Amino acid sequence: MSTTTHAAAVPQHPAPSHGTVSMPLLWFGLFGAAVAWALQLISNYWLFSHFCYPTVTPRATPTFDGVRVVGLVVSGVLLILAVAALLTAIRSWRRTRGEAHQRREVRQREETAEVGEGRTRFMSMAGMLVSGIFVYGLVMNAMPLLFMPVCTI
Repeated sequence: MSTTTHAAAVPQHPAPSHGTVSMPLLWFGLFGAAVAWALQLISNYWLFSHFCYPTVTPRATPTFDGVRVVGLVVSGVLLILAVAALLTAIRSWRRTRGEAHQRREVRQREETAEVGEGRTRFMSMAGMLVSGIFVYGLVMNAMPLLFMPVCTI
């Protein structure tokens, strides 16, 4: 048995672009904006419930006058984090652009359905979709802070 025949029998990796983008970047692109949205939701809930409802009866004005500013700052910082996750997903998707061509080559050699091809490209595309939705959610959650009385939010 020669080494050339053995090397030709070794299949390529099922995800051809697996080394192009690191896994932490793919996971950040996929879940970073969702985590930012959840943190915004939890922090704003705590902030407004603590200063607008300190007792059983709600207040018309908060006990802390800077609650709107703090809410906007928290929302702004988390929006930046979510946009960074979206941009990371877009960058990952662009870096794995050649994977579709590589997948066709693998598919021509191997006619099995068990190949897990396109993993990095799929995670990048899903990250763009999920991050875009949660960026929109962050913006929509911050809108009442700009236009509504604080203790009615």
